[in-house]
Formats: sequence, C-alpha cells, structure tokens
Amino acid sequence: MSKKNSAAVDESSDTEQESSHSKDGTTHRRARIRMVQNILLIWLDEKINDDSDDSRNTISQLKQTVNEIKTFTDSDRCIQFLETINDEKACMIISGVLGQTIVLRIHNMSQIDSIFIFCGSKKRHEEWAKQYGKIRDVFTEITPICDALKNAARHCEQNAIPMSCVSTNEDVSNKNLDQLDPSFMYTQILKEILLTIKFDEKHIKEFIEHCRVQFVNNDYELKKIKKFEREYHDKTPIWWYTNECFVYPMLNYALRVMNVDTIIKMGFFY
Repeated sequence: MSKKNSAAVDESSDTEQESSHSKDGTTHRRARIRMVQNILLIWLDEKINDDSDDSRNTISQLKQTVNEIKTFTDSDRCIQFLETINDEKACMIISGVLGQTIVLRIHNMSQIDSIFIFCGSKKRHEEWAKQYGKIRDVFTEITPICDALKNAARHCEQNAIPMSCVSTNEDVSNKNLDQLDPSFMYTQILKEILLTIKFDEKHIKEFIEHCRVQFVNNDYELKKIKKFEREYHDKTPIWWYTNECFVYPMLNYALRVMNVDTIIKMGFFY
C-alpha cells in the first residue's frame, strides 16, 4: 500500500497470522464488549501489518466512520468470525486478490451488508466484481471507501431500528391480543425510571467518561467527545443527535438491544 494515499497492492503474502485487531476471531465466539454501534467493519487483506505506518494510518482513517474494526490476513479465520455474528451487520473491505475467491463463499451471508474491494488496479477487478450485488465498488484509495462507508453505516443504523407487528398467520387466533408484549412493558418501566432520576452535571461527566472508555483507541471520536464535553450546553440535544458523532450510533444501538446501562447513562440527554 502506498503510504501517501493508503492504496492497496495486489501482491500475495505468506503471512498467516491474524492482525492484533481481531485476535478474538480465532475463538469462534463473538466478543460482546464495548459495542456502541450497529455496524462492524471487517478488513481482510494478506498485506495488513499492525507494525506498519501504512496499516495504522488506514485504520485511523476508517475509524472516523466505524468505531469497531476487525482485521484479518487469513480468509478461513475471517469466515469463522463472520459465522459468530448474530445481531449486527458487517461491512467488509477485501483485497482484490482475496476477493476473487472469498466473495463467492460469503456473499449470501445475511450478516454482510456491503463489500468494498480495495486493490491496486481497479481495471483488473471491476469485471468480476460486477457479478455480486453486495460489492459497492472497486477502490484504489482509502478516502473514497470512507465516504462510501458513511452511507453504508447510516443505512445499517436506520435499518436496525426495530419494528414489531401482530402476526397475520393462522396462529393469531390462538393468541390473547389483550396481553402486552414483555419488551413493551420493560420499555415503559425503564421510561418511568428515567423520569424519576434527577440528572445533573455529575451524570453528564459520568457519560463522558463512559464514552472515553468505549472509544479509547479512536482518536477521531475522542476529539468529538472532548468537544461534546466542552460545548454540550451550547447546543440542543437534537443538534448533537443529528451531528455526525458518537451520540447517534451509541443511542440507537443501546435502544435496539435494550442496553439499560447505556440508556440510563444517556438519560440526561432525552
């Protein structure tokens, strides 16, 4: 990859070690720690090297859009990790060389929302990439991938908002429609709890510290957290929610999975 623009190079490598960003991928279990977004980014490329400035620079740029990034240099380990994903969507960046073999194996996985081919020669990979609907495009630089990821992330966030409706199948007659859904009752109880708590500056500071822990390795979001701490009272809650920062994905994810701890920490915000 070029250090100037972080472009991928289509060269094979004998590397079979997984990047340190995805060590938990070898355990066949999905680590449920510090999830604050509905989207996960997976980068598969034999040339990823955590010790290189180029790889670190690329990851830094990607983290301006997606907080959680798992990197893999081995296709089989990557697929094993994909199979552990249950309640979130994944976007994938795949090198051109690996893409020609792995996309066929993973394209129909429901966990995968979008695929971006990152290579050194767009012309070389455009033709085969057209066969797969989930491949958004072929890229030779990281900046346009980041732009495309913003749209994909927003799409995943919007689609992750849960909806529930009454079943229309033949079993509906056997159900008591007078009974409230448990999730609705839990939501109402949580709402009542939030209304009884008197939030003050202490709670805002606790939330900010919580965010710093969640985004500990993300310098881009840490700068936004610092801005939030400094300017929170100068803006309306809706302004912060619609601004491109950590608030929108964190709140949406917490509400979707009913993460009570995060919801209460953000109680001052409602």
